[in-house]
Amino acid sequence: MAMTITCAAMGYDCGYGVTGRDMDQILSGIKHHSLEFHGYSEEELNSPDVIERWKGEIRQSARPDAIRTPRDESDRDVKPH
Repeated sequence: MAMTITCAAMGYDCGYGVTGRDMDQILSGIKHHSLEFHGYSEEELNSPDVIERWKGEIRQSARPDAIRTPRDESDRDVKPH
C-alpha cells in the first residue's frame, strides 16, 4: 500500500510530497529532495541520527491527528525552498 508524506508533515515549510510503498522508498525520496532543496550534505543524509529522526517523523505523520505526539520544533533551522 502506497504512503505519502509531505515536508510540512515533517516540520518543514515546504509542500513537497514523497510517495512510496515502503520506508526505504520514502526515505530515498526524502534524501533526494533534501539534498536538492533543503541544503543537506551527503554526510547529513547518511547520518544514523537524521535517518532515525526522519523515520520517527514518518511514523508519527501516519498516526491519526488525535493521537499524534506534539513536537517542539522551535530549535530547528528550517528554510523553505
